[in-house]
Amino acid sequence: MSEIKLTKPIDLYRVYLFAKAKHEGQKRDNGADYITHPVNVAKIIKQVKGDSKNLKILISAALLHDTLEDTYTSYRELEENFGKEIASIVMELTTAPYVPKMIGKAKYLATKMENMTNYALLIKFADRYNNLCDLNGTTPEKRQRTINDTEYILNYLSTRRTYTKSQQKLVDLIQKQIKKLKKEDNEKNAIAK
Repeated sequence: MSEIKLTKPIDLYRVYLFAKAKHEGQKRDNGADYITHPVNVAKIIKQVKGDSKNLKILISAALLHDTLEDTYTSYRELEENFGKEIASIVMELTTAPYVPKMIGKAKYLATKMENMTNYALLIKFADRYNNLCDLNGTTPEKRQRTINDTEYILNYLSTRRTYTKSQQKLVDLIQKQIKKLKKEDNEKNAIAK
């Protein structure tokens, strides 16, 4: 992919501080501060993209990926602080508050992901992978729903998208994590019987 021309220079520490402040007081199901999730998504992006020429854009969007959806942050605020390139990717990653309730979250996400740019899809896969790796503290119902939704999304996209190498790496990691979670669940069920 060609290098994206930025309207604003990127200061990753400033992006991190902004995301941390916006998510202040929010917690993950396991009790950890919410900022750990965007940080982990950014780390996953760094692992799969290495020294990509647009790595700072991807890491910035990963750190900010839940700000429009889960905090009182506007698109305009993101654009003014970090430029339209990053704000646009974050907007692509944002779930509309009402549509998933109408058609179901898995179906909504699958169709949304089908039409995402490669950058947004990469971050969405990293987000999904981190969510699958961080199911401690969730209810068994949420755990199963996350697995089922992810399988639905991957099946839906498998015939509708061609993945980049980095996206395929993440899909492989997601599938491996699903197998691990299912094995754990089967072992728990066998012990419980």
